[in-house]
Amino acid sequence: MTSRRKLRELIFKLLFEAEVGQHDPESLLERFIITNEIPVANRKFFRSLVRGVIREIRGIDGIVEEYSEGWKIKRIARADLTILRVAIFEMLFGMSGDEADKPVVINEAILLAKKFSGPDAGRFINGILGSISRDMKNKTKTVGKIAGDNVLKK
Repeated sequence: MTSRRKLRELIFKLLFEAEVGQHDPESLLERFIITNEIPVANRKFFRSLVRGVIREIRGIDGIVEEYSEGWKIKRIARADLTILRVAIFEMLFGMSGDEADKPVVINEAILLAKKFSGPDAGRFINGILGSISRDMKNKTKTVGKIAGDNVLKK
């Protein structure tokens, strides 16, 4: 059994490779599953998260710009942006389950930043994700509306 932490790392690697190499992420998906021997039981989560990030990328990038206080997407390190995209999708679209899982998603995003990005990336990512997490309960905020809509769909 592959842990969710390992799956998130592989999802980050796939989306980062697609972003930096300008590849179609869908074309990398099955290769990643086979090469990394992702167990059948974990493939639905893996595919859903990758495809969800791809599907919602424009909206997620808008949220990143809103919460990064003046930073344009082009200025954010690709590793940091990719980590944020995965974590924001997982938080807003309920991929991780319930409310209690948001701190886990945030913590694992910080760990990915420490492993794959610069020394200040963890704080940057924690700040953005923490603010998003707080605002998810506020239905007047974009993230609150998205989170609320996705709870209703379940």
